[in-house]
Amino acid sequence: MGSAEELRKKVQIYETILNTIHEGVLITDPSGHVLFYNREIAVLEGLEPEDVIGKHLSEIYSQAPGTSEHLRVSRSSKPLGERYQKYFTRKGLEVHLVASTVPVLDNGELLAVYSVCREVTHLKEMLLRTMQLQDNKSDSLETGKKQGVYNPRAHFTFSDIISKSQAMESVINGAKRAMMSSANILIYGETGTGKELIVQSIHNGGPRKRHPFVAINCSAIPENLLETMLFGAVKGAYTGAVPTTGLFEYVDEGTLYLDEINSMSIGLQAKLLRALQERNYRKVGSVTEIPLHCRIISSINLDPITCLEKKLLREDLFYRLSVISLTIPPLRERKEDISLLTEFFIKKHAPKNPSKKLKVEQELAQAFRDYRWAGNIRELENAVESMICMSGDDSCLTREHLPIYLKQLMERNLRETQKDRNQAPHSSYLKNPEDASVTEALKKHRGNLSRAAKELGILRQSLQYRIKKFGIDVEQFRQ
Repeated sequence: MGSAEELRKKVQIYETILNTIHEGVLITDPSGHVLFYNREIAVLEGLEPEDVIGKHLSEIYSQAPGTSEHLRVSRSSKPLGERYQKYFTRKGLEVHLVASTVPVLDNGELLAVYSVCREVTHLKEMLLRTMQLQDNKSDSLETGKKQGVYNPRAHFTFSDIISKSQAMESVINGAKRAMMSSANILIYGETGTGKELIVQSIHNGGPRKRHPFVAINCSAIPENLLETMLFGAVKGAYTGAVPTTGLFEYVDEGTLYLDEINSMSIGLQAKLLRALQERNYRKVGSVTEIPLHCRIISSINLDPITCLEKKLLREDLFYRLSVISLTIPPLRERKEDISLLTEFFIKKHAPKNPSKKLKVEQELAQAFRDYRWAGNIRELENAVESMICMSGDDSCLTREHLPIYLKQLMERNLRETQKDRNQAPHSSYLKNPEDASVTEALKKHRGNLSRAAKELGILRQSLQYRIKKFGIDVEQFRQ
C-alpha cells in the first residue's frame, strides 16, 4: 500500500512539473494513443486535455499516418531532432511548432513516445514576409532605382557613429576600406558594442547599397527553420512545406548579415560553408543548384579563439568568413567616448522641452568612466533613458537617479578601487592592471604575439593595439 502511495505522489510531482513548464509535452503509447497532454500544448493547439487523453492521434490531428512524427518514431524507435512542423487539428486550427520527438525504451522495448514542442508563429510570419518580399521584389527594385537606393532595413551610415576614440577610428577606417570589396567580413564584438551599426554603414557606403540588406540573429531561430530561411524550400521538402524563397535568393546582390553565427549548429555551418565555397546552393528538398550572389557579413560575440577551441565555429568556415576581420572594442576600452555617448543619449531620450537642459553631475560622470559597462553601449543607453525617466523636474542627473542594480554595481566598483589604492598607493601595476597583464603575457611567451593574445583571450590585432597604446617594446621580450 505504501509503494502505491509513493507511486501516486511521484506521478503527481511529474504531472505538476510538466504542466508548469513553457514547452508543450505530448506522450503517447506505442500504438499512438495519448497518455499525457500538458497545459502548454493544450493552449497552443486550442484543445482540452480531457478531450485528448486516451484518444488515438488520428482522432485528434488531420495527418496521414506516414507524416505523424509520433507514429514514425513508434515504428523506428529512433528519435527525430528538433524540426519545424505545420499541421491541422480536427477542429481545423492551423498549428506551427518546432518539436523534437523521442522514444522511451526499456532494454529495447518501446514503452512510449514523447515530444517537446514550442510555438513559432512569429517565426512562421517571418518566413511569409520573406516570401512576400520576393513577390514584390521587382516593383521594389524599380522604386529603389528611382530613389537612388534600395535598403529598406539598412538605416545607418558611418556619420551616425558617435565616437572620438582612436580605437573606434581604427575600426571605422578598416570598415571603409572593406566596404568597396566583395569579400566576406567577420566582426567580433561583445554584445551591445554596435556591430550592426558598422554592418549597415558598410552596406550603405558600398556598391551593394541599391540592393536589399537583411539581418538575422542566428541564436534566435531553431536550426531547421533557419536552414529554410537561408536556403528556401521546395514543396514537400518536409511536413507541410510550401515553396519558400530563402534569404540567399531574396538578398541576391545585396548584403546578408548573420549575427551571432557562433550560435548556428555545426551541421548547418557545414551547409553554409559549401554554399560559400561553391558560390552555389540548393533549396531544402531540391537538387537544383542556384548561384549565390549576396555578400555575407557575419559576427560573433565571443572571441574567435574561444569559438574555435569550444568548437562553436568550424575552423574551415571561420577562415572562409573572415577574409576581412574587424574587432569592435568594448566601451571600457574607449572611455573617451562615454561622455560623448551620454550627451547623445540625453538629447535622444530627454523630453522635448527646450527650457530644460539636463546635465550630468561631475561625480556621476566619473563613475560612468570607471564602470566596466558589461552591456556596453546598449547598457549605457538604457541607464541614461532610465535616469531621465526618474529625474522628474531635476535638471541634473546624479547617482540617485541610477537604476538600483547599476547603483549597487558602481558602489561595489568604487569600494574595490579604493581598496586597491590603499593597499599599494605607489604601485604602477595597480594603476594600470591592463598594461601589466599585457606585459606579463608578452614576457611569458617571449614576445610571441599570437600566443600572448591567446593567453589574454583577445585577437592578435587587439593585442597590437594595446602594445601601441601602452608604448610597450616587444623586442625586449624576444632577446
